[in-house]
Amino acid sequence: MENKAGPQHFRISSSLKDIIGRDLITNDFVAVFELVKNSFDAHAKRVDIVFDDGGLWIVDDGKGMSRNDILSKWLFVAFSAKRTGEEDDDLPEGFRDRISLRRGYAGNKGIGRFSCDRLGSALDLFSRQSGTKVVHKLEIDWSDFEIDPKQEFAEIGIRMTAPRSLPDVPHIRALSDGGTILAIGDLREHWSRKKLLQLRDYLAKLVDPFAPPEDMEIHLHARSEEAADEVDRAKGNPTVNGIISNSIMEVLEGKTTRLTVDLVNGKIATTLHDRDRLIYKIEEDNPYELLDDAHISADLFYLNRSAKSTFTRRMGIEPVKFGSVFLFLNGFRVFPIGEEENDEFGIDRRKQQGYARYLGTRDLLGRIDIVAPVAVFREASSRDTGLVESPRTKELDEFVLRHLLTRLEKYVVDVTWADTLDADRSDTSGLSSEQARSRIIEVVRLLAGRKGVRLLDYDRELIDTISDRASEFERAMEGLAVVAEQTGDQGLLERIERSRRRFEQLREAAAEAEKKAEAESRKRTAAEAAARAAVQRAEVFERKYEQERERALLLTSLEARDSETLTLLHHQVIIYATAIQDAVANNLRAIADGDPIDPVDLAADLEQISFQNSRILAVTRFATQANFKMDADWIEADLIQFMDEYVSNVASLFEGGQFATFDRGESKLVTRFKPIDVSIVLDNLLSNARKAQATHISFTVRRVKQALGLEMLVEDNGRGVDAAKVDRARIFEKGYSGTASGSGLGLYHATQVITAMGGSIGLDPTYEAGGARFLIRLPRPSKAKGAEVEA
Repeated sequence: MENKAGPQHFRISSSLKDIIGRDLITNDFVAVFELVKNSFDAHAKRVDIVFDDGGLWIVDDGKGMSRNDILSKWLFVAFSAKRTGEEDDDLPEGFRDRISLRRGYAGNKGIGRFSCDRLGSALDLFSRQSGTKVVHKLEIDWSDFEIDPKQEFAEIGIRMTAPRSLPDVPHIRALSDGGTILAIGDLREHWSRKKLLQLRDYLAKLVDPFAPPEDMEIHLHARSEEAADEVDRAKGNPTVNGIISNSIMEVLEGKTTRLTVDLVNGKIATTLHDRDRLIYKIEEDNPYELLDDAHISADLFYLNRSAKSTFTRRMGIEPVKFGSVFLFLNGFRVFPIGEEENDEFGIDRRKQQGYARYLGTRDLLGRIDIVAPVAVFREASSRDTGLVESPRTKELDEFVLRHLLTRLEKYVVDVTWADTLDADRSDTSGLSSEQARSRIIEVVRLLAGRKGVRLLDYDRELIDTISDRASEFERAMEGLAVVAEQTGDQGLLERIERSRRRFEQLREAAAEAEKKAEAESRKRTAAEAAARAAVQRAEVFERKYEQERERALLLTSLEARDSETLTLLHHQVIIYATAIQDAVANNLRAIADGDPIDPVDLAADLEQISFQNSRILAVTRFATQANFKMDADWIEADLIQFMDEYVSNVASLFEGGQFATFDRGESKLVTRFKPIDVSIVLDNLLSNARKAQATHISFTVRRVKQALGLEMLVEDNGRGVDAAKVDRARIFEKGYSGTASGSGLGLYHATQVITAMGGSIGLDPTYEAGGARFLIRLPRPSKAKGAEVEA
């Protein structure tokens, strides 16, 4: 028998319901979220999720559905009006005035409605289109589709009626206009308190926690948990009931390093902030052709140890358990990207190639938000495997690597990680050191020097001329020249040129001072040789020889202890005094010649004179008392022992024996340092305590963490720092003084010395006992240098 002519058709089993429902949506949380996304696409301002008496209601105040919407869209399996562009064609005029049409939609596959089956076996759908009074009700028993797999899907009847009004839902107010109510009964699983709290956390992350949609609120209600909520609220624990919100931006803002990238209209704008300070802002052309029709905005946060601790304390969860880099499509989370074990962008795979060079997901929090027309990016149907792979997703991966991860990495690795103490800072105090500023300048230089990159803005205080005493001065000047040329900053170019001239003058002066010191040493050596020759000639007289021999032994022992030390100290005084003499001479010469003196240059010269004079004062103390042999500008020794001996044996002669005490316990820190410069730090702290009318100052050394080295508490009982009169954040700045008679250089010099050693100094903000307490942190030196730290 021949087949009848004409086309044949697929037949669809009733089992299709399971395939596109429970088999795809395997997570109850995802099922709830799919229904919330439908409310978002319906332009709802509010969604209420209500658990009561074994049932679940999802209520939104969106545009609602007409009878035709239900028949031709909701009941049309796999059809998506969002994909065809018909979703909002029949919006009532009044509703159009209420909303702003979105560029994209959260869902577009036409299967999210089967999430209802995942949650419960019965569904009553009520909907009223905005601007009308007509209510439509759809009754579905999902078990009807499970009786006979041979039965045609379309043959199973669904009852549709038109009740007079929308039903009352427990705990919430009735809808005043349009909206949709999903009443899901015969729930398939028990929703315990633990599971409800998990749902709350899940929704908080799924609705973009970094930039949530401002036009839709989500509320969770469960009457059975109200009593337990009262108890947990009193303890500060999370509660089930209430609005779904996320304070993550409040927690992270100003406490982390944040990179913000915006790709729109063919341009990529990138801004980097370190805690509360702008580092740079750049713009470049978009090289990704397949991403041109999308608007991509991203925020990537690096969390140091301090930020992680703050996050855990405020959020009640460790950052690593919260997630890493989330992906959002048209305002809603693409699951499971960003979950604890997810490495969608290969961040951890990359970190394995170089642990000290790359960031991992444990270091990062962030979001990538894509707003794009329907089908530009497609979420996988299973709802737990991210985006469908395509050429666009490959370009997205490249964009994330090149413009987010490596840009943030370059700054964190080269600037932040280079300062071992920065891990425990919540502010940017460490960025003001010459070393940190030099590293920042280098990062900006590398960016500004790239083809196609336009430097729009930068922190002019941090990225500015640095002290000509800084070891990185010459490289920093090269970087600043690139920045100045890129931005057309003529003032910066002029300051660079002045700084370079001063650097050359100082270098020449230092060389001249060294030559003078060497000449003095040669004269002294010649004189000592002549003296020894005279003693040898005296050996002719035997009797005098014996007497002279005994006397010479005594003189030789004294010379070994004192003369050599004083000679070397004298050598240093010549160098420091020559630097002062040259600075004064240069300015006097300019005055005599009638040349204009730049106030900036004059201030720099005076600061240089002050610093060198501090060194001379320190040398005089060594020369009279220090039991210490200084055979070089730098020495490698136990820094803590040196500080102890200086405070106890040297400073005590000038300040009084009972004025200062030093408690180092068993602490030891062998490292390279300049003794004279360290004494300047101690002298300034002692002098400031005296000026504050303190009768005692104590130095206490303690071990804080293996990675940090040592911390020294310097505490006095003086007047303290009056916050009403003195800006505590500025007391370490050059030229800022808390007293009318101060120069504003003492603590500035102390800061320069400590930061040059890789450490930090600051006021203890928690100290309220009267007087002042300074915290000095000294990092553990590299083991490669043979240094050691003990406690």
